[in-house]
Amino acid sequence: MSCPVEKVKLILRSNGEWVEVNDGWDYVCNAETVEHRVKLFSNWRYQHLLHYAEKKCEIDTSVGELRLVYKHDCQLKMLTNDEDVSGFMEFASNSTKPPTLFVYVDYSMCSDGDGDGDGDGDGDGDGGSNPTTQEGDGNQSQMQQSNINPSCSHDHTYGLNDSYPDFVPETQQPQEGEGQDDDDYDDDDDDDDDDDDDDHDINIREGVNDYFDAPVFLPTPELPIPTNQVPPYNRSQMVTVDQIFETKDQMIVDLGIKCLKEGFEYRTHRSSKDRYEALCVNDGCEWRFTARSVGDKRMFHVRKFHDVHTCSRTQLNSKNRLANKKVLGYLMKSKFLKAGRTYRPQDIVDDVNEKFGLNIGYATGWRARWNALSLIRGSPSESFTRLPTYLYNLEITNPGTRTAIKVDPSGRFEECFVALGVAIDTFLQNLRRVLIIDAAHLKGPYLGTMFLVVAMDGNNNIVPIAFGVGRSETADEWTWFLRMLKQCIGEPEGLVFMSDRAASINAAITAIFPNAHHALCCRHLVMNVRSRDPRIKIFKTPYWKACKAYTTHVFDRMMNVLHLSIPAGAQLMEEVGVHRWSRAHFPGIRYNIMTSNSAESINAMSRFARRLPIVGLIEYFRAFQQKWYFLRRAYADALQHPLTEWAQKKIWKRIGKSATWTVQGIGHNIWEVNDHRQDARVDMSHGICDCRQWQLSGLPCGHAIAVAKAIDIRDVSQLVPVPYYKTENYKATYRGLIFPVGPPNTWQSPEVPLRTVLPPIVKKRRVGRPSVNARRPSRGESSSQRKCPRCNENGHKSDTCPLFPSSASGSSQRSTLEPHGTIVFDSLDQEIQFD
Repeated sequence: MSCPVEKVKLILRSNGEWVEVNDGWDYVCNAETVEHRVKLFSNWRYQHLLHYAEKKCEIDTSVGELRLVYKHDCQLKMLTNDEDVSGFMEFASNSTKPPTLFVYVDYSMCSDGDGDGDGDGDGDGDGGSNPTTQEGDGNQSQMQQSNINPSCSHDHTYGLNDSYPDFVPETQQPQEGEGQDDDDYDDDDDDDDDDDDDDHDINIREGVNDYFDAPVFLPTPELPIPTNQVPPYNRSQMVTVDQIFETKDQMIVDLGIKCLKEGFEYRTHRSSKDRYEALCVNDGCEWRFTARSVGDKRMFHVRKFHDVHTCSRTQLNSKNRLANKKVLGYLMKSKFLKAGRTYRPQDIVDDVNEKFGLNIGYATGWRARWNALSLIRGSPSESFTRLPTYLYNLEITNPGTRTAIKVDPSGRFEECFVALGVAIDTFLQNLRRVLIIDAAHLKGPYLGTMFLVVAMDGNNNIVPIAFGVGRSETADEWTWFLRMLKQCIGEPEGLVFMSDRAASINAAITAIFPNAHHALCCRHLVMNVRSRDPRIKIFKTPYWKACKAYTTHVFDRMMNVLHLSIPAGAQLMEEVGVHRWSRAHFPGIRYNIMTSNSAESINAMSRFARRLPIVGLIEYFRAFQQKWYFLRRAYADALQHPLTEWAQKKIWKRIGKSATWTVQGIGHNIWEVNDHRQDARVDMSHGICDCRQWQLSGLPCGHAIAVAKAIDIRDVSQLVPVPYYKTENYKATYRGLIFPVGPPNTWQSPEVPLRTVLPPIVKKRRVGRPSVNARRPSRGESSSQRKCPRCNENGHKSDTCPLFPSSASGSSQRSTLEPHGTIVFDSLDQEIQFD
């Protein structure tokens, strides 16, 4: 007894229409749409399913040809033969929910009596009601009778009557109780129509093989007949008959990739809005491709494809017209998925030669690279048009997000501002009141400036707060950007801004945040001092001690050293204002944040992203913030100590230093601590120490730790006066979620249309190749010049130093290192003593 054939569930849907929805095609139901839920046997053939759909959906096929289409992996696939039906049945049986089979009539295939099914009189012969008569379709759909193979446990084939698609042999009837769990699905063996047609009045026993035990004779192999078919280099099945493409351009690109991989070349014979024909480039070859438009003439349907070449393989051609920017750009776009991927035009030229054996020029490689970037990132000019819609959806998906766009009177882009709602709440509730601001130059076709605002969390990690794009780094641009920032965070008490010495930033902060304190980056200041006195490189230690000093007497001692060693540099430091860069004289609290390296780090990280179009750049910042919040949230959940890891390391270092310090009592919770250099008074009740480290850093100093040890306070975390370093606060910092915007075809549009933003006018660019990796100096910063390591003078190198002329033999003068730190030169009677 043979095994029962599996039944599959599916949905037949008819009387709908194909419409374009969000750059794609969808089957839209209307009042006349009919839907049937059925269960069919998985061993049906194409003619079975075709006749069953025609009868079940009551479709008149006299006006056109019946088509069966289903969706799989976001692609439309048409059933045209037994192999397609077998694949569909397998797909339906493996699906978690019943798939939908769309049934419709192709009226363009209706025969009007002149032999042309298209009705336009071109006589291409692709009309008619029988799909098996189409030229070039090698899959015949006619029913064939065969015997049952008793040794086969699956994929049985039975002798069936062509006129009765509902026929199922008795041996394949479902067992009792089988297939009865879903009353909503109609069995294919239940005749819903009470027709008395003689064609359907058939005894099902007629389909059973009377010679069930007879052996099956294998067919006699036939001798191959010589043909003039030319096999391709690499067979590719990217394009097939009855395949539907969403756009004509996509069809042409896929056809070009197929022929490029197979080593053939074709030429366009006819191309219009509703028709496309291609022939082999060699005359007399039988290779031919024909496609017609479907629906509103955007989708294209492959009608005929004779994918057999009869041209000679002895023809050589080092070039291929299909190796154009569109085809190569589509092939190479995966190379540019990462923003920092370096893939030059010459690399494309080499890869095309290595993979396809074709020689293309550098210009073609450059155009292919540009087209690949456009496919992934979009056009830079179109990105400005999409910017309002993107920001609108960014606010919808991330509640609390604030965005703004500034345009000129003609509607051209000037500046934009973006601050995610999660980042705004994070700063107001969990971060220290110190904001680091900086700007970086854009490197795309539209030059501009990227504005950035970041803060630091309790574990000394960078947290981006807001960012934007402007035309240039001017006072007006910074003023508008900070005004938008103030609408998000207000002006909290004790707010501190840190930046370089740019006059535009100072003017904007003074105008928008008059009560905030403006601190200077000590790293940028030392680079400014270097332009006044290069010897600052030798005296970096007293400089940084002066910057980081907590008390004024330590600051004064270090400044005296600088006045004696580099008077010009020390004078510049005083002219800038010591209250702006010295921690001891700063009116606010800047904690341990002495430089704007955090903002510079973000600028360095985004050096490749700053080449992207504006929407891609903003999406890049949103994406890495989403990643950072996710990773740090998981890290924070694993913390067990009451303080963050960074704060613990700081306190542990101070515990080690204060291990031998002596403590003397003064009064109630007032102590005197001797650190072997000076005495410091500590007030444990108010968290005050004479060294000021406890007050200005937010972490207990060594003196406070020594007192805690003396009075038996085991948990030093109790001495932390601010909540920013607590683990609970760190977990709350990254508790918010950042959501993606989604692809453009899913974006929502507001009821009131958004204003169209035009791209800015491109100014004349400087001649030459633009710099990619070179960092532009900040305001007031001068680039350092290399000096001769021998005489310490500018203008020459060591091998051309006039004080050390080269010998006649060309050998260089060498120096020998003598003991006790003395360098003795061979050609100069001079000694330099080390300290």
